[in-house]
Amino acid sequence: MSIKKALDFAYQAHDGQFRKGTDVPYIVHLFDVAKYLLYEKADEPVVIAGILHDTLEDSKTKRQDLILFGNEVVELIDFCSEPGNTIEAKNQKETWKARKLHSIKSLEKATRNQALVFLADKLSNITAIKEDLIIIGPKIWDRFNASKEDIEWYYKNILAGLEIVNDTRMYRLFSIAVKEVF
Repeated sequence: MSIKKALDFAYQAHDGQFRKGTDVPYIVHLFDVAKYLLYEKADEPVVIAGILHDTLEDSKTKRQDLILFGNEVVELIDFCSEPGNTIEAKNQKETWKARKLHSIKSLEKATRNQALVFLADKLSNITAIKEDLIIIGPKIWDRFNASKEDIEWYYKNILAGLEIVNDTRMYRLFSIAVKEVF
């Protein structure tokens, strides 16, 4: 499978979706994730997984729909998908904190490729927060389902859990953005 096919798939899966609290099409986030992974010279399956990382959580896509991209891609997407937060999940009642804690703990056993996809997603998110703080100010925190303090806890724990990729450009950018935002 190709990156172009993944972008086409993601465009269809996320059609009509926007970044939280904005009128920016969601696909922009996926372009950011792909860009960060390409800068790291990540293998094609890693870039494809980055593009598709939110399809299980934020679209009607089911796991079997992603098989055409290969097992490695599906496994990377699974790693980035929070349990209880997918269309196929039986128990979607997990709290925000429980889901984030699971993600943080998962980083302890992450492979380099899993950490790269995860980091590219979080770098895109924290960069958007940083930019919106400049334009909108503290009202940005009203967009989220968690307090600023909880979001800070999450991002700082992610940073600590991503030591496996601390030699990357993305990690350095993420570290700086977390310090600037919080």
